[in-house]
Amino acid sequence: MNIPPRPKTHRITSDVPEHLLEAFQHTVTEFFTNAHGGQTPAQRAVEIRASDRDRGLDSLLQLVDVAEGGTEQAETVAEFLAGLYNGTDYRFDLTALRALEDDLFEHCLAVLRLDHRPTVEVHSYFPGGEQRWQQIIARWNLDKRPAPEPAPVHGERYQARYVTNQEAPGYRDITLVVAIDGDPARQLPIELHFSAADSESMARDLLDLHRRAWAPRDHRAGPIDVKAGELPPRWL
Repeated sequence: MNIPPRPKTHRITSDVPEHLLEAFQHTVTEFFTNAHGGQTPAQRAVEIRASDRDRGLDSLLQLVDVAEGGTEQAETVAEFLAGLYNGTDYRFDLTALRALEDDLFEHCLAVLRLDHRPTVEVHSYFPGGEQRWQQIIARWNLDKRPAPEPAPVHGERYQARYVTNQEAPGYRDITLVVAIDGDPARQLPIELHFSAADSESMARDLLDLHRRAWAPRDHRAGPIDVKAGELPPRWL
């Protein structure tokens, strides 16, 4: 007769106030009863995580197949997988998930849960996963896209240079296109859209600023930063 080995144990010593001794003993008894039946919260959590892992792996397989295919949503799925693979180089906008079909969206959520506390990197679940992910990235030219520029830092002042504007004839809304100078991490122009009310306020403030700067002063004539030979603009 084979007797199963006894599980490894650890001795725990604890001082319990006398008036709580009965409640403590009841709690210990209840714990062991639930533990033998697999009903403790920790045991249930392990089961849930194991179930989530199985679903996550199934969903990951589905998403990889989609990313390697040619459906309309394959590129978005490829971007999602690349973001999990290397979120620094391949930034993924989570709002893009809204465009996915319901089943693909649920697969993405399952893979996110799988990758929440990963034991391995997402591509390592597959034999040759590194090469497979690189092929997906190359298939959709994700490695040739410009690197995402950092978000503006709150409280930071940026030296902007006006490039152009975009407007719809007849409307007062306007989009100003500006470049950020002096910051090599920000190479792409930035579009700033202003409503009709904002445009009016800006125009009024800018006109007032220039009028005050060109107003005669006792000790100087014109703005402090006026250049030699520069005259007031005609629009003043």
